[in-house]
Amino acid sequence: MGVFLAQASKLVIRRKLSFFCASTGRSDGHEKTILIIVGVLALVLLVLVIWFALSCWKWRNRHRLGFQKQRKQEPTRFEYRDLAAATDHFSEGRKLGAGFFGVVHRGYLKKLGCEVAIKEILNKSQVVPGQNDSVFFAELNGITSVKHKNLVKLVGWCRGNGCNFVEFICWCRKNENNRLFLVYELVPQGNLHDNLHKEETLPWEIRYKIVKDITSALLYLHHECDPFILHRDIKPSNILLDNNFNAKLADFGLSRVVDHDSSRVLTIPVGTERYLAPECKKPEGVVEFSRSTDIYSYGIVLLEIACKQGMVVREQIWQHYISGSLLQAADYRLNGEFNKSEMEGVIILGLWCSFPDSKKRPSMEQVTAVLEHGKPLPDLDLLDRSSVPTQLETYVDPLAPSSAGSSSYEQHA
Repeated sequence: MGVFLAQASKLVIRRKLSFFCASTGRSDGHEKTILIIVGVLALVLLVLVIWFALSCWKWRNRHRLGFQKQRKQEPTRFEYRDLAAATDHFSEGRKLGAGFFGVVHRGYLKKLGCEVAIKEILNKSQVVPGQNDSVFFAELNGITSVKHKNLVKLVGWCRGNGCNFVEFICWCRKNENNRLFLVYELVPQGNLHDNLHKEETLPWEIRYKIVKDITSALLYLHHECDPFILHRDIKPSNILLDNNFNAKLADFGLSRVVDHDSSRVLTIPVGTERYLAPECKKPEGVVEFSRSTDIYSYGIVLLEIACKQGMVVREQIWQHYISGSLLQAADYRLNGEFNKSEMEGVIILGLWCSFPDSKKRPSMEQVTAVLEHGKPLPDLDLLDRSSVPTQLETYVDPLAPSSAGSSSYEQHA
């Protein structure tokens, strides 16, 4: 009996030990699983904390860029939220117009205490994606330093998308949609195109003043800036008028901001087609802009200011010049109420500047010599039949008095 009890006790003890060992094994496995899960969660949390800290640092640096070391002559950087508030979040009701580079909205900036025109650059084909910040700011500062009474003043800029959580967290990815805004002074009377083609006819006195204003602006860009600035998009919709109908050339340096080499060969022409020089209309679409191409666009604008409304056909005006009936090309809505000498002078200048052969176009210095200093115009018919260019650097006296082309102009001078 004692032997039986001893064996039974051993069996019970063995079973308890087996159960205890099995329980201990299961407990150890469960604890290991918990430790693994906790470790993974801790690692993920650590990564998130580090990522959030880096995001804050990158975000702060990105939005502080432009405020540090900002000098008085440099353009002001505005916050996106300020521009959005000024334009009712870029509503259609605030939209002033759209062009090749982007859309313009009207807004009131509390920071400046005045109304401004805010242009958002939308044409990504012209924006250099990897443009270095130092290059961008150098060009922007260069444009701001260009000051002339007949140029629209650039007062500031903004680059960013506002407080976007995705942009905040995904700072490491390449941002293809980073928005660029340029803030200009507001010129209240709209653009020249709308004023020329509205029901109320723009008087000749104002038109002639506009001609002189844009001539002065382009002379400044081409010959008084160092280095000179190409506009590349001269057209009536880029000529703005203030309350006194003083003309101001807009977008004069925009190509320098979005394209550091403003005279390089491009795959997409910048200007509206009918204002582009013939050399800009190559089948492959690759062109090189120059001062001469700006002058061609300027010439077409002169013809549009002086001649009949609608599409200006240079060839028809040229035929009037050849036949000696140049004044018949004048805008009929003026009812002959214009200075004949001034009208003929503007039309002839427009024809000269828009010569198909770029070598026969004048420089802005030559144009100014005619408009401001009474220099005689050349015989365009003779010039057209000759192989002699009119550029100052290759032709000594392009403004010599002539017969048919300038006789009528000189008669009324």
